[in-house]
Amino acid sequence: MAIGIILLISRVLMDKKKEWFADWFDSPYYHILYGNRDMQEAEFFLKNLITRFDPKPNGKIIDLACGKGRHSIYLNSLGFDVTGVDLSEHSILAAKPFENDKLHFEVSDLRALNLNHKFDIALNLFTSFAYFDDLETDEKVLLEIKNILEPNGYLLIDFFNVTKVVASLIPHEIKEKEGINFDITKNIEDNKIVKSIEFTHNNTCYKFQEKVQALSLSDFESLFANTGFVLIEKFGAYDLSAYNPLTSDRLILIVQKSDAR
Repeated sequence: MAIGIILLISRVLMDKKKEWFADWFDSPYYHILYGNRDMQEAEFFLKNLITRFDPKPNGKIIDLACGKGRHSIYLNSLGFDVTGVDLSEHSILAAKPFENDKLHFEVSDLRALNLNHKFDIALNLFTSFAYFDDLETDEKVLLEIKNILEPNGYLLIDFFNVTKVVASLIPHEIKEKEGINFDITKNIEDNKIVKSIEFTHNNTCYKFQEKVQALSLSDFESLFANTGFVLIEKFGAYDLSAYNPLTSDRLILIVQKSDAR
């Protein structure tokens, strides 16, 4: 028991030294907990987007916070030139074997996208935005994205619908995955949705957190106005149905880079 407590204290101290997403997303346990995320749903969403917006066959797409690159790989299989970037070195290493002349992966922080080429479309899928502490950092991320887009380029942000998420928040649950019981609690702190994840594996205690800003449509509209993006369309689901602030599961936003700024 004493050893377990010491290891838990050590893990908590390490968490304080690293931003939550750098620690959690680079952990193998993240992929165990979320390993059942539905690729069919993702392909359905991406097919709908391609059908509706008909991007140029020779256009360049960047997949921001791409994880292990499954969405980038799928888009590339349709013939698109795709670059996937993620902060997690382990995820990018897992994606690298799939590279080809029109598919590339790089380790990169969204706050400093030091890329030497431009893109026609930037994708930020499945709530991979607003992991930071303040709106000023969100604006910095948007300006970084704007800087790597071609003139009149597009950005898609797929976020949760905060109104529905807050209304349906489950304060506590236990999920069993691959023999591990993940003890999960959720609450609202400082306008962030905070998920705490605790579990024991191989006699070691672990504790991680996820913190995502509870951004509403009006928050996004202000962010876009401050960073030179124009809101083109919004949807409330992966079938691209209309956004309803009370009932929609998602808040999917299509914005265009404005050359006026």
